[in-house]
Amino acid sequence: MDEMCPDQSIEFTMDRIEREAKRAALAKTQQERFAVAEGRVGSAAEAEALSEAVAKLTLCHRRPYRPRDWAAVAARPRIEVVRTHELEAEARRALHSYKPGWLAQLFGSDRDQRRQLAARVAEAASEDEAAYRKAWREAQVQNTEIDFAGKLAELDLRTINEALTAQTSLAEVFGAVERFRFTVPAKGRFQIQIEAHDLAALPAEEAERQPQGRAVFRPMALGKRHQLHGANVCAAALRYGLEMLGFLPLDAVEVVVHAELRDAATGLFARHPILQMTLTHTQAAATPFEQGDPMALAAQLGARMCWTLQGGFAPIELTGPAAEAA
Repeated sequence: MDEMCPDQSIEFTMDRIEREAKRAALAKTQQERFAVAEGRVGSAAEAEALSEAVAKLTLCHRRPYRPRDWAAVAARPRIEVVRTHELEAEARRALHSYKPGWLAQLFGSDRDQRRQLAARVAEAASEDEAAYRKAWREAQVQNTEIDFAGKLAELDLRTINEALTAQTSLAEVFGAVERFRFTVPAKGRFQIQIEAHDLAALPAEEAERQPQGRAVFRPMALGKRHQLHGANVCAAALRYGLEMLGFLPLDAVEVVVHAELRDAATGLFARHPILQMTLTHTQAAATPFEQGDPMALAAQLGARMCWTLQGGFAPIELTGPAAEAA
């Protein structure tokens, strides 16, 4: 990997240890929660909270596509503010050109007029300074935006990461993934690497509403859990791709999702790529993100993945620059 994509092996190892501990704890919790075959009884509020949690995981892609034209901002010329003394010069000309009449000199009113003209010089100088400072502040705002757009065009990762919360709404969906990071696998290419939640970390029960504000909770069938996992992975990939495509001055962004998958033969978990997708402006503008099913939309956009209802996700082979950066 290049210096923009440092080795993450230690971080991944620690993460794998933590995930193994979480899996064991979740398995124990699920066993205790569903000791009764017919399910457990809970409140309607708990059922509503479960429904909201599932929606956050599987419907986070439902957002309109609103790109920002940072390329046009970066192309603007920087503003240079020149300090002027126009008002002061005009006031001085008025003072120097003042020629009192004989009557004003006779009664001494010329002295008051000269004092007023002199005071106007000082006032005009203050107005010139205030106008300069206002123009300077406005220029600073615009120049800062131009510099920011230029760094985005260069795919400066520090700038992108620091501006993420202010310039995008990704903070709303941080919980839809285990973690994520950005890389630049090749010049002009931007890649979003997502670590998906484990299947075991997702809700494993479903609720049936009952009268009197109660609900019965039962274990979710494995096929439905695989559907939930697939919808979560695709929804997250779509949302992160959509947000960053609208934010960056690029023609396309790449999304690669990894997950810890269990080897059926050994029972051990290992990290594998499970989804790869490239999203362009043309695609984004023509895709009904606010209405569509996430897995159907991902497939429509050409996402590469291997998923079945019975087995869930299986590893895929990455292609192109994504494979080099993985």
